[in-house]
Amino acid sequence: MEFVAHPKDLPLDITVVEDQSFPTVGTDRIGFVGITYLAPLSYQAGTCVRITLQEIDPHFCVTGRIAWCDKEQEEYRIAIEFPNNDDCYCVRMVEQLSQIEHYRRQAKSQGRRLNYNEAAAEWIKQFAASFPAFTL
Repeated sequence: MEFVAHPKDLPLDITVVEDQSFPTVGTDRIGFVGITYLAPLSYQAGTCVRITLQEIDPHFCVTGRIAWCDKEQEEYRIAIEFPNNDDCYCVRMVEQLSQIEHYRRQAKSQGRRLNYNEAAAEWIKQFAASFPAFTL
């Protein structure tokens, strides 16, 4: 099971969802299963949450489950798993877009101006091979 750290400079909107349940995910599941995120609030493991990400896709909305939550200084590192394969695949794609945008912003802070396509080409060359695969 692999989680990808979501960039903090692209804030997620996280809402607790009371009426959602998911199938149990086996610990033998391999590949990309979700994201980690540094959140201002603590969440209980097993809590269902709805996630949106306006800066990447205003229509993106997916529901996942808190896998774990650890205190990290003044914030909480949460892991959100996506037991539904279609949602998990979608999140993986959106997360790659998030990583590319984060890379573009880092380059800008270093004085390099890249458009999104240039940033994508560089990110893919440097990091795509190590990005966790989606496995059914």
